[in-house]
Amino acid sequence: MVTRRAFVGGAAAGLLTAGCWDGKTYPGWHEGELDIHFIHTGVGEQTFFLFPDGTSMLLDCGDTHHEKYMCDVPPMPSADRLGGEWTARYIQRLTKKREIDYLMVSHWHGDHIGDPPLGCRTLADGRKVCGITSVAEEFRFRNYLDHQYPHAGMYARDPDPGAFKMMQEWIPYAVREMNMRVMPFQVGAYDQIRLLHNPREYGNFEVRNIAANAVLWDGKDGVIDYGKIHVEAGGDKRIHENRLSAVIRIRYGQFSYYSGGDAELTLRGADGLDYNWEEKIGQTVGPVHVCKTNHHAGSAGMSAGFVKAVRPKVYLSSVWQPHMVHPKSLGNMTSRELYPGDRVICYGYISDKVKELAAQHAQDLMPAGHAVVKVLPGGGAFRVYSLDARDERMHILDERVFMC
Repeated sequence: MVTRRAFVGGAAAGLLTAGCWDGKTYPGWHEGELDIHFIHTGVGEQTFFLFPDGTSMLLDCGDTHHEKYMCDVPPMPSADRLGGEWTARYIQRLTKKREIDYLMVSHWHGDHIGDPPLGCRTLADGRKVCGITSVAEEFRFRNYLDHQYPHAGMYARDPDPGAFKMMQEWIPYAVREMNMRVMPFQVGAYDQIRLLHNPREYGNFEVRNIAANAVLWDGKDGVIDYGKIHVEAGGDKRIHENRLSAVIRIRYGQFSYYSGGDAELTLRGADGLDYNWEEKIGQTVGPVHVCKTNHHAGSAGMSAGFVKAVRPKVYLSSVWQPHMVHPKSLGNMTSRELYPGDRVICYGYISDKVKELAAQHAQDLMPAGHAVVKVLPGGGAFRVYSLDARDERMHILDERVFMC
């Protein structure tokens, strides 16, 4: 065990250090910190942010309960509640407010927004809620944005029909009942998602909209519609929903964070040849300190080209059946040939089926559970916590410190 004195001393020296904090619980958010909570429920992906001035954002919240998906990754803390209900309870432990400033949806799939009729609860007024709409029973959302709304379906192929229908019905309801403001996701914008409570104090904070609907920020003042190029080059007239995912990059001081929904592999270029769309996104984003894995780090995400472009110190990866630890993506993320240096990977759960594979990379894995990134005031350093997801105590299983 590393003592607290040794832990802090190691961080000051710029070393990656670890501690086993028996009995310690998550310390909470304080003014000036950027908290990123990667919440594990076993039935979907959801991330909750507390920005330095207290502005809050929920990015996705899934609930998928197909029987074929429930065999290896159990619901957590239990199956007594829906994933969205567990997520709402988690957020309630972080803030006394009952409103969330931003709700962002990366794309229209059930493990990111909810999947009726499976995994839904019917309310007294007949509405079915799950995922995001379950959270909305406990919190008011002030602003809403996603990759397509209100022009959903422009390119989309294979959105989950139930999830899509639920959100198409719920968004007008939330506008009417919550006075929620709906905004189209503006690729290239750096001030659409912004600090709402004390922005002048934190001028070194930015959320950059990188991509959506296969439209990519050009790194300067414009965007390029790669979706249109794909269609005109003789590719599919519709593009798989995952490749339309909304992508953001957050910067706070020297710290940077990437989240790209289920962004994945190929589109077709003007020359008629397929290329790695995920890698092109990574080249635009550039190196980051923390990276949410694309498409749950499955076979179609976390390609070598993307990993080499973003080269993070920390990976956050949600898992549920069938998205578990994958040998190709795990090999890329741990490869010192793609980029050098220490790094850690935070998986929500390691199932029995993949324990042998995970053991081969044990030196790079944090204990499974909720992953929390806490960027210290000013953005010069950050902590990563692994929290026990088997109950609601917010018990720390492991903690690492990184210098930016």
